[in-house]
Amino acid sequence: MNEPLCPLSLAEILDRTFHIYRTKFLAFAGLAAIPALAMMVIHSTDTVWLHLRSHVHSSDRGGVLAWNFIISLGFYHVSSFLGLLILPASVKLASEIILGENGTLLFSLFFVATRWRSYLLVAVLKISAQLVIPEILMTALLFGAAGIEVVTGDVSHEAGILAFLVVLLLVAGCIPFVWLGACLSLTVAACALEGITGIGVLRRSWSLSKGGRFRVIFAWLMVVALGLLLDIAVRFLFRWSVVFPFNGNQLGNASQHLYVEGLYLLYATVSAFVSPVYSIATTLIYYDQRIRHEGYDVERMMEAAGLNAPVTLLSGNVPEVPVRAGEGPA
Repeated sequence: MNEPLCPLSLAEILDRTFHIYRTKFLAFAGLAAIPALAMMVIHSTDTVWLHLRSHVHSSDRGGVLAWNFIISLGFYHVSSFLGLLILPASVKLASEIILGENGTLLFSLFFVATRWRSYLLVAVLKISAQLVIPEILMTALLFGAAGIEVVTGDVSHEAGILAFLVVLLLVAGCIPFVWLGACLSLTVAACALEGITGIGVLRRSWSLSKGGRFRVIFAWLMVVALGLLLDIAVRFLFRWSVVFPFNGNQLGNASQHLYVEGLYLLYATVSAFVSPVYSIATTLIYYDQRIRHEGYDVERMMEAAGLNAPVTLLSGNVPEVPVRAGEGPA
């Protein structure tokens, strides 16, 4: 992909995203499959051995709902963390293609392995900033609402209380999560492509993402929608082909068990197929923001033409020329 760097509209970013994905489909899908398969192993271990969701008695409907939410949230944290660990490889691969170079899967993995401590730190910082803050806010509001109900004695209807808590969850959790995610969306790209690490990479993403955050949110929503559609379609086809034909006969129980185990593999497949879209889109947005904020396209053209001024001249350190006695400057 040798197209020159220039400011892009949202439509152009999406078009280039899918073009880049088609160019190195197996490499991007292979990178995304690593955390997806790791999560499949974790889910299978829970199903076969841990049984985390069964630790609350089924008669306690409220407790079961709350516990399942906590378990799902925990799995989401683990999935996000594993995805962030491999995301620098996808960003590097996308960057190589954007800049007209020949990136490969093995080179991208080696690129991550050489600086894995930095990427581990960035993953921890991003998860803490993007997830922990909204969760603390959400928890505080939920406990506050519960405390008000206990003090006032207003426990009229369970359905009304549940609806109120759901609204609090959406307002206190989703909105800060999405907004912080957009503000910190360029964290991994800044770390991988500029070598920034620590708290500085969060500040870099916060400032660089200004003016482009709604495009990041749109790209994220597009990936979520695409993943949900594929998940529903694959789940229906798999259930229709595995479970429905054996209902009412001796193979019914075996098919149900196969369906549960097979779903984890399907989830991993869908995740590996969809995740690269977001990593490529955010890499394109990263370069687009640098072009808009810093004139990065002009900098690249000057580098290609060899027009960059020497460092000594830029810093003002001009070497002195010895002058003989009796001579002066011309």
